[in-house]
Amino acid sequence: MKESPYTYREKEKEELILKYLPLVKSIAFSIKRHLPPTIDVRDLIGHGIIGLIKAIEKLDTQKNPESYLRIRIRGAIYDYLRSLDFGSRRIREKERRIKKALSDLSDRLGREPSDEEIADYLGEDLETLRQDLSRISFSYILNLEDVFTEERRSYEEVLGSGNEDVEDEIIRKDTLERLRKAVEKLDDREKLVIQLVFYEELPLKDIAQILGCSISRVSQIKGEALEKLRRFLSGT
Repeated sequence: MKESPYTYREKEKEELILKYLPLVKSIAFSIKRHLPPTIDVRDLIGHGIIGLIKAIEKLDTQKNPESYLRIRIRGAIYDYLRSLDFGSRRIREKERRIKKALSDLSDRLGREPSDEEIADYLGEDLETLRQDLSRISFSYILNLEDVFTEERRSYEEVLGSGNEDVEDEIIRKDTLERLRKAVEKLDDREKLVIQLVFYEELPLKDIAQILGCSISRVSQIKGEALEKLRRFLSGT
C-alpha cells in the first residue's frame, strides 16, 4: 500500500528530530552551566525540542539549516527561562541589595567580604544567596543574547565557527569584530572573568577562587561586563 504524502512527511519530521536531538541536548547543557541548580536541564531539553519541532516546519526554506535550528532551539529555551522571571523587578532589587552589602561590608571590614558575610548581612542562608546570584548573572546573558538574536545568531555562534556561506561568514566576522572592540573596552578584571566564563567555561565558584574574592563579587563583575558589552553592541 502506497504511503500518503502526509505519512511520509511525518516520518521525515521524526527522523529530523532524532537527528538534531543531540544538538538540543548540547545547547541545553551549555545554558545550564549558567543557571542555578533548581533549574532542571530536562526542562530545558523539553522546551528545546518544542523549538526544534516548530523550526523543522520551515527548515527547507533556510540557507543554513543547522544555524537556523540552533537559533530557534536556543530561543525556545530562553523564552521558557524568561517566563521564570529572570531579570524581574525582584531580581533587580536583590541585585541592588547585594551591591549595597558588598559596599557597606567592604568599608566596614577594610576588605572584600565573603559570601557568608554577605548572606549574614542580608539575613538569609548562603544557598539562597548563591541561587539569586546565578539568576542575576544569567539575566545579563539573556540581555546580551537579545542583541545577537536580532541578527539571527547567538553570542556562542559568533564566537564559534562552522560551515557558512559567504554572506553568513561576512556577517559573523563583522559581529565578531564588534564584539572584540566591545571586549577591549572592559577593564582587565572584567576581561578575565568573561574569558573564564565563556572560553574556559568555569563555574562562578572556581572563578572566585582564582580571583581570591567572593562569588558575589564575581557575579557583580560578570554582570557589569555583560551589560557594558550589551550597551556597546546595541549602540545604547
